[in-house]
Amino acid sequence: IFDAIKLINNIISCTKNIGDAREHFQELSTEFQGLERALSQINILAATSPQVPEITALKFASCNCEGTLQRFYDKIKPFEESLGSASTQRKLKASPRMVRWELLVKKDIPELRSYLVAHVGYLNLRLNTVLL
Repeated sequence: IFDAIKLINNIISCTKNIGDAREHFQELSTEFQGLERALSQINILAATSPQVPEITALKFASCNCEGTLQRFYDKIKPFEESLGSASTQRKLKASPRMVRWELLVKKDIPELRSYLVAHVGYLNLRLNTVLL
């Protein structure tokens, strides 16, 4: 769970520095915050009641997002250096990366957002069920 939370923070940090990504990333911010809250609550619950089977299952379900987050982070990480506000590369040199961003990453944002909405909803539902 800690690794997933760390990935969320890395993605937020990386994309807020990518000038062209800000507009597209704003849609994801809410979902990332919701996921981070759900993961934090699950982590606290797992620490206080580690042997309850429902909580163990919830903990495993919460870890399912880590692979998706890692793949997205791996896709956006190369763009931070050339497209960020503190870019050390000239615009002409950064142009191929801007095109790559438009073609490869920008199209993935709605799909990732849909995944996050579904995953956060599922985690919150399971979390509420466990807390009853």
